[in-house]
Amino acid sequence: MRELTEKYLLYVGNFYPHKNIKRLISAFKKIIRETDLDYSLVLVGGNTYKEEDRIIITGYVDDNRLNNLYRGASLYVFPSLYEGFGLPALEAMKRGVVVVSSNTSCLPEILGDAAIYFNPLNIDDMAEKIKKVLFDKNLRDTLIKGGLDKSKEYDWQKTAEETLSLYENII
Repeated sequence: MRELTEKYLLYVGNFYPHKNIKRLISAFKKIIRETDLDYSLVLVGGNTYKEEDRIIITGYVDDNRLNNLYRGASLYVFPSLYEGFGLPALEAMKRGVVVVSSNTSCLPEILGDAAIYFNPLNIDDMAEKIKKVLFDKNLRDTLIKGGLDKSKEYDWQKTAEETLSLYENII
């Protein structure tokens, strides 16, 4: 994969239909058509779509490269129709990346007011929320701070300790 020097939006995850990548690509193309934003869309984790102008598909990347991709992103987009938890969005928040997410399943509960939400079935709504975050610096700053705070609520060490304690109590 080429080195990224341009600004980009990021998605990390598989490309199963419920991940809603097709609508994300459509929303991104709509933004490019309607604005003068010079951004790319980086899709990490799958390879079922063909790269196009300003759409970069990485396939699998190692942890170091993934960390760098998160850190360099202008925002993280989570377009899923449903999720069991939503770990990639928290990973983005932990790195100070603004999250724009679908308003479905557990995502509003997990991400709280540290993200901006859209209807994942509505390409126009998705595009508008992405543009809103890209154009509003005050909103971005507020979401970055909120995301950093929110990500601290989810700690793997604490989760492991609580799980072990639960098992010990059962035994």
